[in-house]
Amino acid sequence: MKAKVSVIMPVLNGQRFISEAIQSIVDQTYKDCELVVVDDGSTDGTATSVEAFRGRIDIRYVRHDAPQGIPKSMNDGLRHASGDLIAFLDHDDAWFPEFLETQTAYLEQHPDVAMVHSDFQTIDAAGNILEYSVAACRNRRRPSGQVFPQLFMDSFIVGNSVLIRRECFTRLGMFDESLRWGDYLMWLRIARFYRVDYVDKVLTKYRQFPDQSTRTLADTAARVPTPVQAIERLLALHPEVREELGERVIRQRLATSYFDLAYRWFIAGDRTTTRACLMKALQLWPTNGRYLAMYAATVLGPAQRVTARRMWRRLKGQGVTATDL
Repeated sequence: MKAKVSVIMPVLNGQRFISEAIQSIVDQTYKDCELVVVDDGSTDGTATSVEAFRGRIDIRYVRHDAPQGIPKSMNDGLRHASGDLIAFLDHDDAWFPEFLETQTAYLEQHPDVAMVHSDFQTIDAAGNILEYSVAACRNRRRPSGQVFPQLFMDSFIVGNSVLIRRECFTRLGMFDESLRWGDYLMWLRIARFYRVDYVDKVLTKYRQFPDQSTRTLADTAARVPTPVQAIERLLALHPEVREELGERVIRQRLATSYFDLAYRWFIAGDRTTTRACLMKALQLWPTNGRYLAMYAATVLGPAQRVTARRMWRRLKGQGVTATDL
């Protein structure tokens, strides 16, 4: 029998955490689901960990002989999925037991909504809670409805909290395999054509630790942030967005992405790459005071930074802004 919900789990060498992730699916109060595991060429005990759940949940196991990337794995998961509703769970994350029940009920009650997502908590490698609720800890509430303009400015959807009608993929196609990560572009495209709603409940756990792939700076060696790549692809697909949002808004969004990447390199201690990213940000938004301040921090010595901060405070006290400089 065809399951109503297909859960797609891409994994590469996920033995450390995958049992916890799959167990969180087994523990769901909503049972009409299948799990499609796409093993992207693992060389550890991932396959053995997955096999241990045979008989406890309907599992389809797809294996790549060699790594082909996350978007390719997600697309292969979609090709093997039978459900009318699609969810994604990374092998190192987990769901609370009521996740599927809450999200499926929401879509059933709101037939005009194509995609729903939720609040989540962050945990460390050991499972310790870092933020019990991202919405509460960061004082952020997410919009519902026609959210494309807001999503364009801020990638606020976490992939392990979404439930999506298959119709979206039938109409729009699958994840762009030319991108390192294709989820932000897909969420943007869905939000452009469909209603996307937010459930203000903590339903998932998002694990954060230094060596996870999405936080590895080596993947940004080209110095082009993932959101920039997604937005450039979106603008190529939908050039009318330029007129709708305006060039100034687009440039500021791209600048923000370069600044975020610059900050990560700054924390990592690589001043050269930090400056390269900041130059990109400043070319797009030359009057942004935060960008100018960080650039100064990468070229000035400790004593010079103290002097610069004092001068900046004095100028601010006189009503001078970055736009005046």
